[in-house]
Amino acid sequence: MAIEASYYGLYLLKYLKGTENYRQHDHGFINSRADDAAGAFESERRAGATVDQAQELAMKILMDGFE
Repeated sequence: MAIEASYYGLYLLKYLKGTENYRQHDHGFINSRADDAAGAFESERRAGATVDQAQELAMKILMDGFE
C-alpha cells in the first residue's frame, strides 16, 4: 500500500521520518490518520467553523499521541 498524496498524509510522513518514528513505514496507519484528519476538517467547515478552527481540530486528530 502506498501513501496517498494528501496534505495530511505527507505532513504526518514528514513528521514521522524527522523523528525516526517506527510508524514511518506504516502506510495504512498514515493513510487512515490522514483520512480522519481530512474528514474532520471537512465536517467542521460544513458545520460553520473557520478554516483556522477546522485546521486546528484536524491537526489534533492527525498528531494525536505524537506531540
